[in-house]
Amino acid sequence: MQPLENKKIVRVKQDEAIEVDDTVAVEKRIKIYVNNEEVVSLSASPVQIKELVIGFLMTEDILKGEWCPEKIIIEENEKEINARVELEGHVSLDGKTITSGCMSSVSFLSDVKGSIDDDLKVGQNTLFRLFKEFQEKSNLYRTTGCIHAAALADDREILFIAEDVGRHNAVDKVIGWALLNRVGFKGKIMLVSGRISSEMALKTAKWKIPIIVSRTAPTSLAVEMAQKVNLTVIGFLRGNRFNIYSNPERVAF
Repeated sequence: MQPLENKKIVRVKQDEAIEVDDTVAVEKRIKIYVNNEEVVSLSASPVQIKELVIGFLMTEDILKGEWCPEKIIIEENEKEINARVELEGHVSLDGKTITSGCMSSVSFLSDVKGSIDDDLKVGQNTLFRLFKEFQEKSNLYRTTGCIHAAALADDREILFIAEDVGRHNAVDKVIGWALLNRVGFKGKIMLVSGRISSEMALKTAKWKIPIIVSRTAPTSLAVEMAQKVNLTVIGFLRGNRFNIYSNPERVAF
C-alpha cells in the first residue's frame, strides 16, 4: 500500500481558482490484535507496519512472554489494516491510560526503569550534519507537508528513517526496526521532526537512548522527565544553532 495518493483540489491564488492534481498523505486505520484480542486501533501511514506494531507493543509493554516476528500477520484492505500477533503469554493493558497525543495511544509514565547510563558524547558539527541528512531524506514531508519523521543514528551516520502521519508512530517504527534487526540502543541518537512531548521523551528513555533531537521545542513536562532519567534533550536545531534543555554534558564544544 502506498503512503501517498493524488487528489483533485482547487488551488486559489489571489483572484484565480484552478483545479489541479495534488499529492496527499494516506492515513489508514490499523487495528492490532494479540491472540485474537483487539488491543489498540491506530491511525497511521500504511507503510512499515511490522515495525510500527513491534515498536508500539514492545514499548508499551503490552506484549508479555515469548514471541517472534514471524508470528505477526498483516492483512490489508481498502478501509483498514489488521495486524495479528500470536504469542505464548498474556496481553496486559493494566494501569495504562490514553495520552494527549493526536492518535490513540497508551502511556507508560511509570515504566521507565532507572536513569540512562550512557557515556555518548557528540560534537555539535556531528549533530548539524546528522540533522541536515535527516531532513534531506524525509521525502514524504517535503512532498506533502503533513508527515512526521523520526530516525535512529549513531555518531557517524543515520541508521534508519521512518515517516508517518503521527509523530508517535514514526518513533515507534524506528524502535521496531531496531528490535527487528537486533540493533542496540546504546550510543544512539533519536532524531524527530516534531515537538518533543513527554510521551516522545519517554518512548526514547524507555529504551535508554541517551539523546533526542528536534528542530522544534520540547514541552516543560518532557524536560522535567528528561532531567529525572538523564536524557539529553536538544531542540530548535536549525542551521548552525540549537538549544540544550537537559544534560548538556553529552554535547562536545
